[in-house]
Amino acid sequence: MKKLIFILAAAATLVACEKDKNAKDFKGTYSGTFRTKQDGKMVMTDTELILLNGNFEVNKGPKLGSGSFKLEDKRTVTFSDATVWPADFDWNLILNGSYTYQALGDSLILTRILSATTPVDNNYYQYRLKQLD
Repeated sequence: MKKLIFILAAAATLVACEKDKNAKDFKGTYSGTFRTKQDGKMVMTDTELILLNGNFEVNKGPKLGSGSFKLEDKRTVTFSDATVWPADFDWNLILNGSYTYQALGDSLILTRILSATTPVDNNYYQYRLKQLD
């Protein structure tokens, strides 16, 4: 029985260490899709994101941009876009503000769901990415 408890504790420690490693290794070039809803339908756009030394650059996607990012905790990352934008479009298409994230292996999912006070149709923004390097 003691061996079983030891094995389970060791496995839980290894899993926890792997999640921590992935959460802290927030660098590299990522490629995938940006997803949002428009007129009640899911719309996907190819995107590419570079994360390096606390800075980011969107090279391909609904809106290109660059700036800095900060890991707030093991679930939240905040992006600060430094690009000057016109006022006549959905600003949530810009990678800016707080996102929850899931980092698992070479995959990174960034999700932003706005509050219920916004129109239900346009409150979901998600990046589903795979690390290229």
